[in-house]
Amino acid sequence: MLRFACTAKVQLVQKVLKLNRVSQLQLRAMATAAGTGTDRAASPSPLLSPVTVGDRQLLHRMVMSPMTRLRMSPGTELPNDLVATYYEQRASKGGLLVTECAYVVPEGRGYVRAPGIATDEQAAAWRPVVDRVHSKGGLIYKQLFHAGRVSHSSLVGNKPTVSASPVGMAGQLYVAGGVKADYEVPRELSTQEVEALPGKFAEAAVRAIELGGFDGAELHAGNGYLLQSFLANKTNRRTDKYGGSVANRSRLLLEAIDAVAAAVGPHRTAVKLQPGVTFSDLIEPEEDVRETLDYLGPELSKRNLAYVALSSLNGEPYFRFAGLQAPNVSFDLFRHFRPIFKGTLAINGGLGIEQGEQYVSDGVADLVIYGVPFIANANLPELVAGGVKTAGLNMGGFNAKVWYSRNPAEDEVGYTDWPLVHPPAGAQ
Repeated sequence: MLRFACTAKVQLVQKVLKLNRVSQLQLRAMATAAGTGTDRAASPSPLLSPVTVGDRQLLHRMVMSPMTRLRMSPGTELPNDLVATYYEQRASKGGLLVTECAYVVPEGRGYVRAPGIATDEQAAAWRPVVDRVHSKGGLIYKQLFHAGRVSHSSLVGNKPTVSASPVGMAGQLYVAGGVKADYEVPRELSTQEVEALPGKFAEAAVRAIELGGFDGAELHAGNGYLLQSFLANKTNRRTDKYGGSVANRSRLLLEAIDAVAAAVGPHRTAVKLQPGVTFSDLIEPEEDVRETLDYLGPELSKRNLAYVALSSLNGEPYFRFAGLQAPNVSFDLFRHFRPIFKGTLAINGGLGIEQGEQYVSDGVADLVIYGVPFIANANLPELVAGGVKTAGLNMGGFNAKVWYSRNPAEDEVGYTDWPLVHPPAGAQ
């Protein structure tokens, strides 16, 4: 058990009280907004209608986004009771949560105090988390990833990071000891190494479902991570069967999807796409984004997956609070992709409640993924059911300082300590 000095405990309490005072002010504003005609829904929200995902039916269409929060236990990097509380707070009957990404092999690790699913022990440690989500009638998927070049040699056994090609990236990341280090030029994976990767994703999915109890697995093909580095021209300069044409650049992703689907069933397999990603020094030109979507749409349609998550990252609030550069994409990715993908489509990227409702009403989206709003609004579906709109939500989650924890003594701050507010009495 970790022991902290009394002064550290006092400082923690002070920070919690300060955060809660801010939150209470926000909550009072929420209550006011929720009671006004401008922010109350006149009819049930389209987000609250049922929808089928794989072989399961959800009671509403609001999905909690996978969000890296860096709260795993120090040293072991296994989920703990605080992590279980966090997901339980945000679970709802007939709702879907997707956990933060977990690396499928040790060399795919990308962050300190982020989870892995590379061993049986790591997978089994998620069972208490999953059980608590299930106890509230919710479903929970495990997101799978390989960090690729978005890592550091010190995080992967002092070996070089790997990627589609030896293309470095600008920027720094936190490594052990809470210090920052420059990203490094990755080593190019051999053809044989790439061919082995789909099986690693499949093994991780089996662990997640059989040992962790998860309802499904989502492959992360965004954020500039390994799968994304193969998709993007900027980071894929290979001359073998995994480089060159869009079909070749998509080969690894499709092979990984097929391997996972063969292992756990397509009805429990999902994938997240993020073309035009702005993270990880990877901004793609618009023509590349169109080419990727136009190729993957029909290919993914054939596979009858549980869902495909498409992130546009065009949400202005996200960029304002995160201080990121918006992608160089002028068209609506969701409306572009809908006609070419025949399956369950989930969308996300800084969307408000009203925007999500419109996309569902227009038949563009089957599911709407919310990330930051879920941070400070654990019962987001209940609030929407009560007529609360974007202006009535607690926006405290948009404070980037609470997204990640660098100090275990402060893990609950901005994580599980948000005051819960309920819709006004008599709300629909």
